[in-house]
Amino acid sequence: MYTRSFLLGLLSIIFLGCQSEVIEITEPSNDEALKANSEISSLIKRVTIKDGSIDNIIDYANCITIKLPVTVIANGVELIINTEDDYELIEAIFDKSDNDTDALKIIFPIEIILSNYTKIKVKNDDELKMFTKECAGENKIDDDIECLDFIYPITLSIYETSNQIAKTISIENDEQFYKFIDIMNSSNVVQINFPIKVLLYDGTEKTINNMTALKNIIEESNNICDEDDDFDFEDDDCFDCTEEKITTLLLSCSWIVDKIKINGIDHTELYNKYNFVFAENGTVKASNLVNTYNGTWVILKSNDKIVVKIFIQNFPDFSFNWILYEIEDNNEIDLRFEDNRLEFEKTCIKEKINLEKILNEETWFISYYKDKGEIKTNNFTDFKLDFKQDYTVTATNGSTVVNGTWSVEYDSGKLELELDFNGKIPLNQIEKNWLVIDVLNNKIELKDTESNNEDSKLIFEKI
Repeated sequence: MYTRSFLLGLLSIIFLGCQSEVIEITEPSNDEALKANSEISSLIKRVTIKDGSIDNIIDYANCITIKLPVTVIANGVELIINTEDDYELIEAIFDKSDNDTDALKIIFPIEIILSNYTKIKVKNDDELKMFTKECAGENKIDDDIECLDFIYPITLSIYETSNQIAKTISIENDEQFYKFIDIMNSSNVVQINFPIKVLLYDGTEKTINNMTALKNIIEESNNICDEDDDFDFEDDDCFDCTEEKITTLLLSCSWIVDKIKINGIDHTELYNKYNFVFAENGTVKASNLVNTYNGTWVILKSNDKIVVKIFIQNFPDFSFNWILYEIEDNNEIDLRFEDNRLEFEKTCIKEKINLEKILNEETWFISYYKDKGEIKTNNFTDFKLDFKQDYTVTATNGSTVVNGTWSVEYDSGKLELELDFNGKIPLNQIEKNWLVIDVLNNKIELKDTESNNEDSKLIFEKI
């Protein structure tokens, strides 16, 4: 059995390069201690276990990963897979025809990584099958929890109970966290230094303040999303896709281009600064801070395929009868036409979280206010605005304090900031729904959403 001194020594090897310090600190209670073989330790290991599904297109195994680079032969074409993005090269070859039998050969020797991060050299296909047969099958329930990720770094305190001294270490990634839990034993007294943050499958960040909350959110996240444990690449089946589903999804939010390839050439940088809003009347607007381009869209059914037709005169790369290939977590849409590929990513979640985070982490002042063409910035001189996490806002000017509320919402695919100061002068002038035009770390630019107030603008700047 490891002693506590041995654990501290071993940590210096596992966490080489991580910052650590020795501090005096109160030993945690039983409820807040991270203990070996406890339920919470098991849950953390399930979150941090090495997920092997990313390369299922090569090894058809969810519990192992082939270390890159690796050379494969896909339908007779030799490929060197250097990065995870290169798995798409295999998929592109497999997708060229629906009338052939796809075949992939791995060039050995290779190195594989097990779910516990152990690396093993494999000489041939028979040896590889010895490991793959130990994995759960396609879309079968397995140990890993993939719908939640830890946001690093996370600090832990390891206690020496005899002198009330704690060794503090920094965990930088899943592998370090998994190995730390794996070498713990009953003599170790360990505490997670809360608060920590986790990232949910839909892009939502959550702040966790104690062990009970951590246990609850991990349990709630188990099997609530598609873990993509298919043996194809990126879950490209879309069996449950319908015309209604894709229509509702496109109307639910605004979108950005995550990827667009035309004839094998990447055109993403030409379009990824534009925000796309699809309207019920069949129109689509692509806009950035300077330009707005109008177009049309329609959803059709053709030969059992769902077709998304997009036409924007200034964007010829979009004017294809795109086949709906995949909808991932109601957050990404993958469209294909022959060798062309278009991927949209929903921006609601990320934009909303980003704006809320920036607002409640800083103190602001009104640097510019124009109401129906008349500049009224001086009405708010010396007011400081504090946006709180409970969605209350306090405007302070010396002894004058005005309390109100704020919220960030999407309306018809547009991000809006709503302000309400209960009619208190002079803040009542800005208590309306504001369209978010630009968000920077030190500046937020807003525009009145009412059509007859197009010449009204509000700008917050960080103090």
